[in-house]
Amino acid sequence: MKTIDYWVYLAFSAFKLFLFSLYTDTPFSFGFFLISFSSALILSSWTLLIDARKRRWILLSLLALHSTLLISDVWYYRYFGDLLSVQLIPSMTQMNDVGGGFLSLIRWTDFFFFADFLLFLVFIFALKKRSLAPRQTKNGKLAAVIAAIGLLIFAAPLLTSIAKGERWLTGDATSNMREYYELGFWGYHGYDFGKGVISVFREPEPSQQDKALLQEAAAEIGTKNSGEQPNIILVQLESLQRSVIGQEIGGEEVTPYLNQLEDEMLYFPSFHHQTHEGRTSDAEFVINTSLHPLRTGSVYTRFPDSTFAPLPEALRKGGYDTAAMHAYEASFWNRNTVYEHIGFSRFFSEKDYPDTEKIGMAINDEDFFRTSVEHIQKLEEPYYAFMIALSSHIPFTIPEDKKELSLPGYEDELVQNYYHTVHYVDGAVEVLVDELKQQDMWDDSLVIFYGDHDSGLTEEGREMATKLDANGTTEQFELFREVPLWIKPPNLPEGETVETVGGQIDLAPTILELAGIDQGFMLGTSLLSDTERLVVFRDGSFRKGDVYFAPDLTSTPGSGECYSIDSGEKIDDADCEPYIGEALDQLRISDTVIEDNGLDYIEQ
Repeated sequence: MKTIDYWVYLAFSAFKLFLFSLYTDTPFSFGFFLISFSSALILSSWTLLIDARKRRWILLSLLALHSTLLISDVWYYRYFGDLLSVQLIPSMTQMNDVGGGFLSLIRWTDFFFFADFLLFLVFIFALKKRSLAPRQTKNGKLAAVIAAIGLLIFAAPLLTSIAKGERWLTGDATSNMREYYELGFWGYHGYDFGKGVISVFREPEPSQQDKALLQEAAAEIGTKNSGEQPNIILVQLESLQRSVIGQEIGGEEVTPYLNQLEDEMLYFPSFHHQTHEGRTSDAEFVINTSLHPLRTGSVYTRFPDSTFAPLPEALRKGGYDTAAMHAYEASFWNRNTVYEHIGFSRFFSEKDYPDTEKIGMAINDEDFFRTSVEHIQKLEEPYYAFMIALSSHIPFTIPEDKKELSLPGYEDELVQNYYHTVHYVDGAVEVLVDELKQQDMWDDSLVIFYGDHDSGLTEEGREMATKLDANGTTEQFELFREVPLWIKPPNLPEGETVETVGGQIDLAPTILELAGIDQGFMLGTSLLSDTERLVVFRDGSFRKGDVYFAPDLTSTPGSGECYSIDSGEKIDDADCEPYIGEALDQLRISDTVIEDNGLDYIEQ
């Protein structure tokens, strides 16, 4: 009985690990429980060396800290599908743009994580009242035994994994979740902390193997030069997912104008966003560099000065005037630094736009587009104008007088407001196109619209997914990953729907092909080529034509299930196996370029 407080603490800690898996819908195997519990033994055994009266208050504090980290991980996971990392620290000051969106992730049941704190507090006072508090005794042997057992349980699977040559800790980890499943909750956070410390002192240089991968990839890159240099207008539409295109709710079209654009533009319905934790900034980065986002954090805040071969720089060297337009603070997400670094000669930010009605975090998209056209007219031809619209940014705040849809049958206010903001943006795009046509800037220009990422409201069981019958693996994948893309090459006679499968990483090579400029080191392939692209995502999943691979992050890299997009059914693993290694290599090459300045080591 003299250490009953410690055993109660361990019981509460174990239950909270299960609660975390329950709230995040992540696997909770017996092996995972053992390795997570072993970490708790290692981290808490020292408390047995302390006087029982003091130990109980220390254990109470540890429970509170444990719960705080767990609940933070739950909220982060619900939005990003990943866990918190110390490497996110540079991005934390930029998170206020999704503050309202994070509120939607909080459920009252989450606070059950702190129930043990209250119960343990009652337990402490009960022991004190019943005079069961023992006098100080030494528990050195017990503490040593518990620590040894914890170390043995924790080390056994890790050493086995290393003996098998599994590389999830040495370069092939595609997601923090793989480390979480291999190391347990505390093991992951400890390993992550260690990586963060090492990264501060580590000099970036790729390994010989990574240099060879880079050189091989560079040798395969080429682009067809058409000799044309049209003006380029590229518009990123916030949180615009493909499911809203053509969607009707209560007989009303959500995006009536965008639905008609395929009559004037090339419409790509099988286009995918490849963003991760950086979300909007990831989309900008992928589009302008044809590289993948980081598995943790945003390139904009973590590696803003790395060496790339970006689209704006290639266009600028090719004679283009290059400008980025984003009606928010210039320093937000470090854009003022990154834009200059990747080749934008000008950056029109919040100070360059009128102080008119705001929708969400910045001026409304209609005024943003009108003013941006005025800025474009001041550029030297040929020009590359990159616009980032913001009105449909989470948490989808929109004035009541702008809500034009009835939305019968919808009860989730956030989902309702998402549809309202997207409907508003649809009208704003019509304003932009009309303005371009009136100013004779439409016909002979290369104009592109695309969605940067999904709404963040697509998870299975939520109202949006339920209404759209997105309940299976492939349906969830399409709802989450597909964003619309429209491309209008100069003087396009008529629009059409193009069934080519592609991703955001393919857009820069497409633009350079149409601009007649050879591309530098880019991992994408022009969407206008006959190549069947491998569309890779940050967690190691990919799509190749009709084939979709869903990785099993609880196992070794390359493990997972293969599906047919058309049927939604599982298919033979052999249909996915030829591309698994290629997908992992692509992510590794991208990481090497970003984190190790890999392009500096490519032989020219």
